[in-house]
Amino acid sequence: MDAPNFVENMAAGLVEAGTQRMAARVFSAVLASPDGALTPSEVAEQLQVSPGAVSGAVGYLVQAGMIRRTHVPGSRHSLIELGDDVWYEALTSRNPIVERWLAVADAGLEELPPGGPAAERVTVMRDFFEFILAELPVMMERWRTIREEKHGY
Repeated sequence: MDAPNFVENMAAGLVEAGTQRMAARVFSAVLASPDGALTPSEVAEQLQVSPGAVSGAVGYLVQAGMIRRTHVPGSRHSLIELGDDVWYEALTSRNPIVERWLAVADAGLEELPPGGPAAERVTVMRDFFEFILAELPVMMERWRTIREEKHGY
């Protein structure tokens, strides 16, 4: 097993951030693997879980843009690997959620009495989500520049 403490600690952090527990464990196992890729059976064996649990977690992670499933050439086996820019994908995949909260805030401001304390709180909420949506692309472009300088890709 590769870095078992890291895998479980990373998974615990992802769970605290809202990721499903099994998905967090699968992602962490792939992240800690030497090649950044494992077969589903390797993940199941490493984590001592059923292949069905791995399959469900993989579906969740693929949808979140954190991993991708590919096929091993000349084999019937699939491979679970990290996305090209996993952290960028993980953050930007949350944009629809942030956009939804922004829309909820806008709708709420139409219903709440203007100038009251509730309207002020919802306005701050709206402004925060608007700020995140505007700043995230700029921040991620800066990250790509830094990543290129530090890591060469």
